[in-house]
This record gives sequence, C-alpha cells and structure tokens, in this order.
Amino acid sequence: MSAPRCRQRAPGRRRERGVALLIALILVALAAILATKLTFDGWLERRRTIGILATEQAFHFGLGAEALAADVLSQSAQGVQQISPNGQSSASSSSSSSTTQPSNPNQVTLAQPWAQPTQPLPITPQDDPEGEPIGTLQGALEDMQGRFNLNNLGHIIVQNGQQIQDPQPLQQFQRLLVSVGLEPRWAGIARDWIDADDQPGQPDGAEDSVYTSQTPPYRTGNWPMMSPSELMNMPGFGADRYRKIAPYVTALPTATATINVCTAPALVLESLADNLSGEYSGSPEVLVNGRKTGCFPDVPTFKNVLGPQVAAQIASRFSDTSSYFRLTTRVTLGTTEFTLYSLLYRGSGGKVTPLLRTFGTL
Repeated sequence: MSAPRCRQRAPGRRRERGVALLIALILVALAAILATKLTFDGWLERRRTIGILATEQAFHFGLGAEALAADVLSQSAQGVQQISPNGQSSASSSSSSSTTQPSNPNQVTLAQPWAQPTQPLPITPQDDPEGEPIGTLQGALEDMQGRFNLNNLGHIIVQNGQQIQDPQPLQQFQRLLVSVGLEPRWAGIARDWIDADDQPGQPDGAEDSVYTSQTPPYRTGNWPMMSPSELMNMPGFGADRYRKIAPYVTALPTATATINVCTAPALVLESLADNLSGEYSGSPEVLVNGRKTGCFPDVPTFKNVLGPQVAAQIASRFSDTSSYFRLTTRVTLGTTEFTLYSLLYRGSGGKVTPLLRTFGTL
C-alpha cells in the first residue's frame, strides 16, 4: 500500500479568496457610508425645514406684536387710560403718580404705558390654548427721537439767497462723537456719505475717490441712510467705534427730526449745545428719577438751562413730542430665535404706520 499524499491549495486560489473578501469589506463599508450620509442628509433637511417653518411662524408672531404696539401707541396719543405693568391705571399723557399735567397734550415721556417694560408672553398651540407653551414673545418700544438722527446731517438751509448744508447738525454730531470717546472728524465723513454731491464738504471729508481705493472698491451712498449701521461703511470706522455710538444715533426718513428732551439720554441732550457738557451725564440718577413721573427736563426748564440766546438759536432742534418709535420683538420657538425690528411712525390722529422692518440686525 502506498503512503497517502498531502494535497496543497494553489497560492493563486488563496489570493483570489483574499481579494474577494477585501472587495466584500469595501462594499460593506461603502454601503454603510452611503446609508449614514443619506440618514444625515435627511436629518439636515428635516431640521432645515423645521427652522424655515419656525422662522415663518416667528415672523407672523412679530407682525402680531407690531399690531399690538401700534394699538398701544395709538391709544397713548388719544390719552386713553390703560393699565400699566404694575397694575395701576395710568393715562398716556402723564403718570398716575404725577401731580401736574403737561402743558403739551401730545407730549411723549418715558412714564407713559408704551415705554414700560413687558414680561415674555407664552406662545401656546392654536388647538390647545391651555397646553404647554411652544415658545415666548417679548416686545419693547423705544422713542427714536430720543436719539440723534444721522440724516439730519443732510439738511439744507437757505442763507443769503444760497442753499448750504446746515452746520448745526454737523456740530451736534461732532459733540456727540467726542462725548463717547470718538474722533469728531467722522461727522464730516458721515455727511459726505449722505449728501448728493461728490465734493468733500470738510477737510477730512470723503467721497468716491476715497471709497473706490478700498478693497473691494465701492462708492458713497449719496442718499439718506436706511440704518445707522451704514456708519461702518466709512473706511476705518469699524465695529468697535460703531458699538460706542450706536445707542445714541438713528436713521429716520427725514432731515428735520427734533430731539425729544423727555426721552433723550444725557449725552444726546448735551450734544445740542456747547454749554451743556456734564449738565445731565454728571448726575445720571437725577435724570432717571425725574422721568419716572413725566417729562424731565421739560421744555421751559431746558431752555432756562441753555440760556435765552442759545435756546433761540437751536429752538427748532428739540421738543417734547415724538413721531418715530422702534419696536424690538424677540420670538423663541423651540431652538429658533427670531428678532424683528420695526420702525413705526405715529401720525396725526394717532394712526401708526410701519415704515421699515429688519430681521436680526439693526
């Protein structure tokens, strides 16, 4: 009997099996990657859809807040008694604790109901008003005539039969810039951004020749500002400077907006004249406490502080009334946060008209 022989596999067949196994592993990995990608893309698409729907819903909630604010401003103009947040009845013309009535029935003060802080309102499902809130809504109104209107820089007056740029708004903005720690030269550059010509109005002004040399190049606006953030278009101004001046400026669709002495911050009041430096910013608590019950300083008092000569020179620059208000509405729906800024104009008879809406930024 012959001895059994060992049978060996050919090396080529082993290599073929190894390649087949490797291909199978690669195919499984590719299938897993594809499945993961499809799952992730589907999740992203769902989140994107949910975010878009929530933003649309938040926008409509913002419009609802806008209508409510318009109603509050309208009633305030008509002197309707309302319930303030502390539960006390108050008239729009003065606080309930005030002992004197304003001489101007159209006076706008920070003691009126429209200016009082509000608490976040819960948003509940339409089909279950008593159910768990799905978000919150909060709004706040601010008097925009308590700020310096940048478009006043473009005001034109007639002097000796010729049209010239009004120097008073320029001087006022220069004082305001200095008071917040900025260089006064930015006032002339801002006016050149607004005016219609292409000639620098000040030695440190800037027109197209400056802006077209930037990277990337662009031109001056040559048009009234739509937003105070346009100040950052000025070469070198930057976000840091803007943050310093932003609480004190606005951009209203007029070049003759007056400063409301009843609502303006101390630095804005002091920017109206050279002789007011430190008059109100030196004791900020006096200004805050005086405005809890009405207008402070009232127009006669402010004129006395200015002096008769200065008061006569800038009489058209201040008042105790306002027509422009900004509503800031913040809506939260789940993880979506939405901010709507609405510029509201209150005309004769208390009619309120939205003039401009911006989302997320001023």
